[in-house]
Amino acid sequence: MGRSQLSQYAALQCSTSLNTERRVCEWPGCDSDGEYRAPRSRSELRQFRWFCLGHVRTYNQSWNFFSGLNEAQIEEIRRRDTVWDRPSWPLGAGPSVNRFEDPLGLFGTMGKARPHTPRDAALAQLGLDQFASIENIKARYKSLAKKHHPDANGGSKNAEKKFVAIQEAYNLLINDAVA
Repeated sequence: MGRSQLSQYAALQCSTSLNTERRVCEWPGCDSDGEYRAPRSRSELRQFRWFCLGHVRTYNQSWNFFSGLNEAQIEEIRRRDTVWDRPSWPLGAGPSVNRFEDPLGLFGTMGKARPHTPRDAALAQLGLDQFASIENIKARYKSLAKKHHPDANGGSKNAEKKFVAIQEAYNLLINDAVA
């Protein structure tokens, strides 16, 4: 035997000699070894009684977790167990709902829907709602045209694209109002 094997053997002998305490079956009148554990009660599930094999089978057959409870209490335990005895809330009503962000709108928190008609798209381009009057459309067009005109933005291509989109939206809305 090598040196490491000797030390492992000595450690094993030491641990077995220290663990000589014998558990006796807790069944009244039984002197067999208590090798099998069973919970003490419903309220002490982590505290155990020790029995021999024959008596642990008898104990388990007669032990009823729900004894002494009415149907409402049993249902409450079942409901808590469905969520692993952790608190749960409806979506959007929990304690940390203010910290939750949904940038993609997966849970329906995005406020604006996509436009369904060309008129809706044109109104969205101008930043107006569906109830905007002709005067509101004209005023909004003037302010956006001044803001995004290429001459006012140093000939920027992005500003020019935005300006063209604003013009097309305005023309569609004016022609729609006249018709």
